[in-house]
Amino acid sequence: MNNKHRDLARTRARILKAALAEFAAKGLAGARVDAIARRARVNKRMLFYCFGSKAALYREVLRRKLGENLALVETAPSRLSETLLRWYEAVSSDRQWIRMHQWEALGGGQTLVAEDERRELFKRALTVFRHWTKQGSLPGDVDCAQLLISVLALTSFPVAFPQITRLIAGASPESARFRRARRGFLSWLGDRICNSEGLASQRVTAGPQAALSAAPTAGR
Repeated sequence: MNNKHRDLARTRARILKAALAEFAAKGLAGARVDAIARRARVNKRMLFYCFGSKAALYREVLRRKLGENLALVETAPSRLSETLLRWYEAVSSDRQWIRMHQWEALGGGQTLVAEDERRELFKRALTVFRHWTKQGSLPGDVDCAQLLISVLALTSFPVAFPQITRLIAGASPESARFRRARRGFLSWLGDRICNSEGLASQRVTAGPQAALSAAPTAGR
């Protein structure tokens, strides 16, 4: 890669980082291209050169975050308690991602950017959960769609609603005390769900990759 290409790659990375911060702070409708350009220390012409439009920039931010989330799904541990802990840590360190979803919800959430890609991510997560039920690491009668929704709620609520969390728990969700208690609870809950059929001590011989490799992928 020559110097020109390296400089362009660094500029794109700065713009994406600035765009994520701006979209998290103001949502897609409220974000301004000139504000993103100022955050990235570039002129608007360079931003448009790199991404074409604000909507295209938003889609690229989403595409990259979805890729990170897919990696979390594909490397999910075979125990629900461990998956809860890993996803909680990921969400807790990525508040901007939660904020973007909150802005979407405030806007009605009817028309979503990259909706097909998001639906595919959730389909693949459900494939992993259903694989676990077949392998015996989750109760066979669990509703995997409801479980996935609940896992997302369990791991993201303290980040999405820090004021309610503080009123209930008496501690900021960012504090070490709360995070310790939350990790302990998620581990306990995950094991209790599996223990409903005495499954918490069982190990899965084939991990989520085996299920995902057999699952249809969008665009294939």
